[in-house]
Amino acid sequence: MPGMRKPGMDQEHYDWSPISTRPPLKWPQGARVALCVIVNLEHWDWQMPADAPTTVSPMGGQPGLWTGGGRFPDIGGFGNHEYGNRVGVFRVLRVLDQYGIKPTVAMDKAVAENYPFLVEECRKRGGEFIAHGISARRIIHAGMSAEEERRYIHESVEALAKATGRRPVGWSGPDFQESMRTPGLLGAEGIRYVCDWGNDEQPYRMKVKEGELFSLGVNLHVDDVYTHLLGRRLINEYSRIIQDEFDGLYADGAKSGRMLVLNLHPWVIGQPWRIKYLDQALGHINSYGGVWKATGGEIIEWYKSQVK
Repeated sequence: MPGMRKPGMDQEHYDWSPISTRPPLKWPQGARVALCVIVNLEHWDWQMPADAPTTVSPMGGQPGLWTGGGRFPDIGGFGNHEYGNRVGVFRVLRVLDQYGIKPTVAMDKAVAENYPFLVEECRKRGGEFIAHGISARRIIHAGMSAEEERRYIHESVEALAKATGRRPVGWSGPDFQESMRTPGLLGAEGIRYVCDWGNDEQPYRMKVKEGELFSLGVNLHVDDVYTHLLGRRLINEYSRIIQDEFDGLYADGAKSGRMLVLNLHPWVIGQPWRIKYLDQALGHINSYGGVWKATGGEIIEWYKSQVK
């Protein structure tokens, strides 16, 4: 039952496992840190569709004035996100190219169906595409029926498969939102890893009745939306925060491999006054040996081969 707990249990979706008791995790070539960079390409509906199941804010609450409340289009929010798809993403990709990082691209249904140019830009870089819901304002929530959520997940996966020619095996929910049934539905749809559970520095297996599912949790405190918009940190703190996060993971990774899943939104970090701080942070990471630059799927496949 949701909310019920017992000693040694976090959730019914996985086993509680203190990292200090696990066997050492070894990355390829003895790397200390696996680096995965997720680039979110998402559409912000300038007006909520009439058939949206329940209008909610992207932070999971009831809509307020800033979302329009159904009374007027949110052109400001649309413009911010569209900037990322028109301009900011190319700055982000240029920085990743500089350091030889293949992006893991979290792409929603609206972008997959309407932005073939962006699909091709990411595909020619060897990027991995993972499903990212329907749009940034249409998210999974507890008010959905099981069938509504199942259809939501299926439509997202199918749109990405059609646009890219390859069925995605990863999932990142818009705003990391899920219901209590989401992991099971993801497993049944053929998704093999999910990025919503930011509670560990290593992957882990989740419990599903159909298929198999692993967690590849985003390091939430270095997510650019969390840092800049929610945390309101100074821009020059951003690269320092990422560097310090990496340094801590690198030190602990000497005994057992850690991962840094860096979540980026081009409408945020792709701004000209912000991009150099991402460049600085990745430059710091790139200066170290023992870093495995990988996509989400590559990390999960390696983890599966090492941990039974």
